[in-house]
Amino acid sequence: MNTQSHVIMGALLFGKPLPRLTWAGAAGGLIPDLPMYVIIAGLRMRGYSLDTIFRELYWEDWWQIANAIGHSFLLWGGLAVASLIALRRQHVAEKHAASPHPIRAAYAQGGAWAMALAVSASALLHSLIDMACHRNDGHMHFWPLSNWRFVSPVSYWDPAHYGTAFSLFEATLGLLMAVLLFFRYKNSGVRLVLALLVIAYVAVPLFYVWTLSGHDHRPPQGGEVQPPPIV
Repeated sequence: MNTQSHVIMGALLFGKPLPRLTWAGAAGGLIPDLPMYVIIAGLRMRGYSLDTIFRELYWEDWWQIANAIGHSFLLWGGLAVASLIALRRQHVAEKHAASPHPIRAAYAQGGAWAMALAVSASALLHSLIDMACHRNDGHMHFWPLSNWRFVSPVSYWDPAHYGTAFSLFEATLGLLMAVLLFFRYKNSGVRLVLALLVIAYVAVPLFYVWTLSGHDHRPPQGGEVQPPPIV
């Protein structure tokens, strides 16, 4: 899925009952893709074209490892479990009245471990969804224990593998989630961010069509790319 969908979903699912948990959930939806954006920005500053970046450099081992770390089931799953345990202990230590949902009660306080859970759970959900909708460009979710990649029958972008239908589904889902968040929060800053994320459903596809027209985002068959000289 596109990054904005993960951000909106993380904010919606893990944001209640406090606004800071909403931002934490949104951050968790963004963080797995951050290595990619940092790398792209660095390569662009060095003079690489977007075509070279996505057609060739993206498939280099070092970049794939960066993606694997960002989408690691081990990292985000481990942090989520640790956060759940800590929230349970926090609830017991503070000697609150008996609650049928002790973890939920501790989470509602919005402390450090609640924030950690919002981030890690959102990032883990991001990674799980990506595994389900990446075909030729999947991630090594269990690295460094394994280089295995799941080859999904569905691609979130490739028309040859239901990409067109999935894009329509994703945009519809994203808009519905954005509307729910819009009515949940009256803050103008939150609503401005939501508006920008919604605009991305049109802007991002147009950007890639314009910059990568005629090229597929698939692994190259061979050859190495030489970096341009640093001036």
